[in-house]
Amino acid sequence: MKLFYALLAVLFLFSFAGGAEKSCVTSECHKDMKDYKVIHAPVDDDCLTCHEKTGDHKFTKIANINEHCNECHDDQTDKKNVHDAVSSGDCTDCHFSHGGDYKAFLKHKRIDKVCFDCHDEDPMNKKFVHGPNASGNCSLCHESHSSNNKFLLVEPMKVICTRCHSDKDFSGADQKMHSPMKEGCSKCHSPHSSGHEFQLIADREKLCSECHKKITDKVDSVKFKHAVVNENKKCYNCHDAHGSLYDNNLKISPLKLCLNCHDKKLIGTDGKDYNIFKIVNRNKFKHGPIKDGNCTGCHDPHGSDFYMILKDEFPKEFYTAYEEKKYASCFECHESKLAKVERTVALTNFRDGDWNLHYVHVNMTKGRTCRACHEIHASNLPKHIRKETPFGKWSLPVGFEKTKTGGSCAPGCHKEYSYDRNKKVKGL
Repeated sequence: MKLFYALLAVLFLFSFAGGAEKSCVTSECHKDMKDYKVIHAPVDDDCLTCHEKTGDHKFTKIANINEHCNECHDDQTDKKNVHDAVSSGDCTDCHFSHGGDYKAFLKHKRIDKVCFDCHDEDPMNKKFVHGPNASGNCSLCHESHSSNNKFLLVEPMKVICTRCHSDKDFSGADQKMHSPMKEGCSKCHSPHSSGHEFQLIADREKLCSECHKKITDKVDSVKFKHAVVNENKKCYNCHDAHGSLYDNNLKISPLKLCLNCHDKKLIGTDGKDYNIFKIVNRNKFKHGPIKDGNCTGCHDPHGSDFYMILKDEFPKEFYTAYEEKKYASCFECHESKLAKVERTVALTNFRDGDWNLHYVHVNMTKGRTCRACHEIHASNLPKHIRKETPFGKWSLPVGFEKTKTGGSCAPGCHKEYSYDRNKKVKGL
C-alpha cells in the first residue's frame, strides 16, 4: 500500500511539471539566469516586461536602456545633479540587467571597483586614506544616480562629515565655527586620501598660511617672536582648526591658554621667580586685561616688534627719559595726561595737594617707568602697587602704605615720603 501511494505521488508531480508553462529562464538557452544570487524581478516574472517579442524566439533590441529602466526606477534620476553614467544612457555600465551575485546587480563586489571602471583610482590610494574609501563603500557619501547636492553627495558636505565626526561640529548657537567649515571640510581635507596626516591637502604648518598669510608673514619678520608660534609653527597649539566656544577658535579661554605655558619659573635679574601663573592666581588685585581674562589686551600672541611681545611700545629700562610714545602700550587704556600734567585735582588720586606725583616720577630725564612701582599682572596691594621692585640684581622694597586721603612709601630709592590729597605735606 505504501509503494502504491509513492508511485501515485510521482505520477502527480510528473503530470504537473509537464503541464507547466515554460519560460526563457527555464529553457535550455537561458537557464543560467536562475543561477544568480540576486535575480532582477522581471527575470523571475516575465521577460516580456523588458523585451518585445517580434517573432518565434525573436526580440527587439532595447533602444534606450535608461528610459526603459526609468519606467520602474523613475525615482533614481529626479534630482538636480545626475551622474554622468546615468545621463549617458546606459545603466549596464554599472549593473547587470538580469541579476548578479552582488547587491543591486553591481558588476563588482566592492562599490569602489564599479566606480573605478570610470574614475581614476590613484587619488584614493595615498598614504592616509579616508575610512569610507578604505572600506570601498563610496555610497556612504555619494549617491549613485542623482542628488541635489554638489558632487552627488547624499547630504551637504558639512552634514555628511559631522555625521561621523560629531566632535568637530561647532554649528551650535553659542559656538564659533572656523569659517572653512561653513563651506565644507574639503577646503582643508581631501575626502578620499592624502599624503598628509588627517587627509589634509597640505602640511598643517603650511595650510593655515593659505588663508592667514598676513599672520605667518608677521611671525617670520617680527623682532620679538612668541616661541610657541615661531619655533613650532603649529597654530593648533592654541587654536582648534574646526571651532570653539571662544573667539578666534581658541581651544580654551584666553587666560587659561596663556597660563598653560606661562606657569614655569621666570627668574628675574634679582634671582627671584616671577612665575606669571602664581602671580595671577595668588594676588587679589588684577590688572584690567588679566581681570577680563585676556592677555592680548597688552600682548600680541603671534609676535611683536616691541619688548615682551607687547602690542605697542613700553620701556625696557628701569630709568628712561620721558617721551609719550614710549608708553603707547599703557596709554591705550590709561589717560596720557597722567604723565604730562603737573597740577591737577581730578586726574589722579596719587597727588600731594594738586601736585601730580605720576608726573614727578615719570616726566623727567631719568624718569621711572610704570613697572618701577606697579605690578603689570597682579598684586595684593591696591592699584597693583608692588611689594618689591626688581632693580638690577636686587629687589628693592616699595614700603607703600595707603591712607584715606593719601599714603606713604619708603622704597630703596629714596627716604620715606608721605602725600595727602586734601592737605599738601610740608617739606616734600
